[in-house]
Amino acid sequence: MFSNRVMPRSRPDYPEFVQWLNIPQHEDDPIALLARSGGKRVTDNFEVFPCPEPDENGRYRIHFFAHALRHLSKSAIERINGLQVGELLYLAHEFQNRHDSSALLLCTEDRWIVGYCPRYLCGDFFQIISQHRELVRVEVDRLNQPPTPLQFRLLCKMTADWRDFRPFSNPMYQPVSSDVLAASAIG
Repeated sequence: MFSNRVMPRSRPDYPEFVQWLNIPQHEDDPIALLARSGGKRVTDNFEVFPCPEPDENGRYRIHFFAHALRHLSKSAIERINGLQVGELLYLAHEFQNRHDSSALLLCTEDRWIVGYCPRYLCGDFFQIISQHRELVRVEVDRLNQPPTPLQFRLLCKMTADWRDFRPFSNPMYQPVSSDVLAASAIG
């Protein structure tokens, strides 16, 4: 299930892939690669992501690649290619999105849309923003220039104060019990 979601070290493009993920070479274990890359395959809809834990200062930190870049205009992609590491990005609720009313846009200060937050993070981001909007920071962590595939182009980092927050507490993210698994196998 997971081994085919990690690029083998033997591939000639492995060092470049690890650079795209912004993971130091000595920390490139399979779990770190899965956590950062998502382990997505074109053959299914599974995605792997880490459950964030507070750091020593009680701050929530998570890295993610901006999603849906393939749906953006050529000029938006050009704007993305001009982003700088550390540049601030702003979250905007795209409440009129007919496919996903919980969509969060990633925007630049000059109001370019440069992608979307991954769906699995939107609920947590909304919860944190509603409590402490001023303590949320999203920035460019790494920009991988072409010919890097779009899904690995823009690596973002979100930091926020933790304050009584438990990530992925939504029922959607709770472990599936053996009773549910048994029932689904029968049905």
